[in-house]
Amino acid sequence: MEVALKNINHQFVELFRQTFAFTEEEFALFLSSFKSKTISKKDYYLRAGEICKSKAYLNKGCARNFVLDEQGHERILFFAFEDWWLGDFDSYYSGKPGTNYIQMLEDSELLVISKENFQKAEQEIPKLKQWYSSKMLRSASATRNRIEEIKTLSAEERYLKLLEKQPHIFQRIPLQHIASYLNIEPQSLSRMRNRLTNKH
Repeated sequence: MEVALKNINHQFVELFRQTFAFTEEEFALFLSSFKSKTISKKDYYLRAGEICKSKAYLNKGCARNFVLDEQGHERILFFAFEDWWLGDFDSYYSGKPGTNYIQMLEDSELLVISKENFQKAEQEIPKLKQWYSSKMLRSASATRNRIEEIKTLSAEERYLKLLEKQPHIFQRIPLQHIASYLNIEPQSLSRMRNRLTNKH
């Protein structure tokens, strides 16, 4: 389905039109490379074993990106909300089957651009490379910070930090998924929440 400008998250428009100063023609050219895709709650955008051949902008909804460990347990890498980009980028660049699952936690709308169309847009719009380079640097930094938190912070410290920095997660994400993200058991998270609530 073609993408209509009036249906796009304003943050997407602001990023490219203001932050990276795309001209009206550049933005229209970039936007024409996308297709709109709706995915229902609990359905998948991507599964392990598939080759990631596109990037997707989360225009509406939320999702979880997870992998399976050696015991077959789900390990959530991150939650994605409006104005996030989705994909298994190791698979995207290598052309090999990926390890990530991306599942919608709400009925969601994505703006999807194929690898071929994105590479073509990069050639036609030099500013796009500038944006994507900065995005990848931020993503790598966030991944390093998350790994460091799991290594150095206690379960309670990780929970309190998440509550402080991303309180909206607790309104939109089931607790069992939050527990997986924090790398603790759901029962432990429930007890921790009750204990901290009673303290106040």
